[in-house]
Amino acid sequence: MELREFTPQTLRPFLDSEEYQAMPVVPISRHRALSHINNPRVSGNDLILVLAMVEGKMAGYLGVFADYIFLKDQKEKAGWLSCMWVDPEVRGQGIAKKLLNRVLERWDNRILVTEFTPAAKGLYDRSGQFQDLKISEGLRGFLRFNLDELLPKKFPALEKFKPIISLKNWALNVPNELRLNFWKPSVETQKYRVETVGKIDEKLAAFISARQQSQLEKRSAEDLNWLLQNPWLLPVSEDDGTGKKYHFSAFDQRFEFRPLQIFNPENKLMAFVILAIRGNDLKVPYLYAEAGHIKAVAEIIVQQMLKEDLRTITVFHPELVAFFKQNPKPFLYLHPLKRHYIISKKFAKLLNQQPEVKIQDGDADCAFT
Repeated sequence: MELREFTPQTLRPFLDSEEYQAMPVVPISRHRALSHINNPRVSGNDLILVLAMVEGKMAGYLGVFADYIFLKDQKEKAGWLSCMWVDPEVRGQGIAKKLLNRVLERWDNRILVTEFTPAAKGLYDRSGQFQDLKISEGLRGFLRFNLDELLPKKFPALEKFKPIISLKNWALNVPNELRLNFWKPSVETQKYRVETVGKIDEKLAAFISARQQSQLEKRSAEDLNWLLQNPWLLPVSEDDGTGKKYHFSAFDQRFEFRPLQIFNPENKLMAFVILAIRGNDLKVPYLYAEAGHIKAVAEIIVQQMLKEDLRTITVFHPELVAFFKQNPKPFLYLHPLKRHYIISKKFAKLLNQQPEVKIQDGDADCAFT
């Protein structure tokens, strides 16, 4: 077995090669690769993709998202594991282990992981190189019925009945829309002003920077502007032929970022939030707010959901989670979630004397999907 490594310098020629075009399964979509290459935190020699080749055929791959983390006020180079895949025909031959070992070697064990499957977690545990960093408590709030999406995912055999389920879902949402029409934000929140941002400028960057105490990644204006301009999901209409060849998210009916500035009645900036809309779901990758204004932020987020006809929200931000738990209306149902983060033991040594690690919902590569 041969392991082929790609850095930002070698990944671009690979995308333009005949080999990439002819591959029945691609290890990365073109726009995702370009996003990695343009990442302001990546270095020219960072390993960002490694392929396992068996008899000239790709048998697996493992991606790495280049980053920095801040532990005990130290800026540390780090990589997040992302998009591991092994061909089902060759599973059980230790390919995933070899991919992981190569990444750990090239990144000097400076690795973190989240959003992993149980099988991947077993691999990380067996490696003996990781320990827990944090388990974030979150929730998924259902504003509208979503049976036509949830049931076929949970029970694949129901996919053929999706038209019937969709009809039932529509029938349930008709009276629900009448209920939602009666929901209004508080009088205080109605006095706030919301402004969509095209680009994060110096003034907004200073507002964000002042609210990053103890945060793991401390995203700069450059980082956040790159995030907004380099999505990993594109509209289905822009599928370049890799949609069915890539085993991870690359295209969807809808995906967009919505950066919002929120001003109080005195026209003072109180919060900046980036919303991510994918299909019928809303996420909150990044939120920076003045203390005491979470109610207005939460109610404005619900207003956005109503305006965009969204069905669900997925959130792990502690203050938002706490607010929605105490104020569940107008949601139909709140479902608890957990997100598990693990960190290499080399990094874990730096956690001593750091009582709290704050992680934004979009940290790692979570904001992109």
